Amino acid sequence: MKRIRTAYLIHGFAVLHAAVTLACLLIGVPDSLILTLLTMLLTVLICLRRNLSVEFTAICVILVNIVGYVIGSLIAQVFNFPSEMLSRCLATFFTTELLGWALNLFARTYRIPAGRRGSWKDNLGWLIFAVVTVFALRLVIEYVIFREGPFQGVSILGVFRSLMGNSLVVLGMFAGTLYFIRKGHKWHYSLDVATIGTTLFIGLMAVLGALIHTLGLPFQWNPPLDVTAFARNLVVALIVETAVFALIYVIEYAVKTRTELVTQRERRHQAEFRYMALKNQVNPHFLFNSLNILDSIIQEEPRETASRYVHKLSGIYRYMLQHDGSRLVRLSEEETFVTMYYDLLKVRFPEGFTVEKNIREEDLGRMIVPCTLQLLLENVTKHNAISADSPIHISVQTADGFLEMENNRVPKASPATSTGLGLKYIRQQYLDISGREIEVDETDESFRVRIPLL
Repeated sequence: MKRIRTAYLIHGFAVLHAAVTLACLLIGVPDSLILTLLTMLLTVLICLRRNLSVEFTAICVILVNIVGYVIGSLIAQVFNFPSEMLSRCLATFFTTELLGWALNLFARTYRIPAGRRGSWKDNLGWLIFAVVTVFALRLVIEYVIFREGPFQGVSILGVFRSLMGNSLVVLGMFAGTLYFIRKGHKWHYSLDVATIGTTLFIGLMAVLGALIHTLGLPFQWNPPLDVTAFARNLVVALIVETAVFALIYVIEYAVKTRTELVTQRERRHQAEFRYMALKNQVNPHFLFNSLNILDSIIQEEPRETASRYVHKLSGIYRYMLQHDGSRLVRLSEEETFVTMYYDLLKVRFPEGFTVEKNIREEDLGRMIVPCTLQLLLENVTKHNAISADSPIHISVQTADGFLEMENNRVPKASPATSTGLGLKYIRQQYLDISGREIEVDETDESFRVRIPLL
């Protein structure tokens, strides 16, 4: 439903843009400022709908309007019909559609929560700066340069092509802007200082680019400086540098934020996995059974047997404390840990429960997520009836870069409620860490899980 509303929004603004163009042509007034205002409004609405931050929205406002101006000029050349009215209306309509869908796709790909860098109220200055910048550029271009300035009789697209054909200018703008933005992320200045610094940087890059191109560098040297050509190049360089700055900033900001979100998601998944493993160890049933078994051993078995049981029980908790926060452990350590856990289960289930291990020596140095085997072993005891009449046999082996645990199935008379969270958390851990999936093969007779060794 949300996608349909976004479609209606983009289509509606495209029709509105075309209608404004038609109305302005009929009454003989310029349409540039009204179309600019509508484009900014569409940009803000799409960013709000996608819950993007105000800083990101402000950059999008600048970028969309500059790119829209260039694309609109190119599309206008394509729709070169005898009727100027029809050509301009169609060009405006399709430009708005293209910009709207491109922005919507980008916003869906790089979701940046609005609250990540502060509220809209706190950072509204960014949006005001963007609006003022766009209107200032539009006013200077439309009402100063083209009427009385150096562009009389000269195509701005021609100057744009000429400037973009200068490799030194293009590379200098991209390299300088990328360096400035990446260094700027490490500086912590107020909004006013950041705005002034950004404005001065964009102006400086535009002046340098226009000067280099006007003098014919890097392959020629054409002094003295042609002031009129320099003015034309400066205006176009200012537009290009603003667009380059906005584009690089958007990409850097989006990639950085997405990386942070992925990191936060991985930390959340790791915390959930650790919680699941810890919950199994402090589970009242586990503690109740362990303490009951210990009491029975103390009363009926030699003191050494009770001591060994206590040491194994404490070893389980020691392992978890030692590897609390660790993302990976060696398979040899996990194998020692799960052996202690299995020994405790053998006391609890003296018959009908066996584990056969066939782990290759060369695989013991490979890595595995802590408590993976223990969770899988707990899963077996939870979902199967364990008895001497219907024994459970568990096979643990390594082959082809995988650790494989397989058991026969003996369903309980009253099956335990399964949430599937254990396997879900294990699967998510391996996806986050290595991008590799665990493999689960389940039949009526057996249950097998293959874990990638890292």
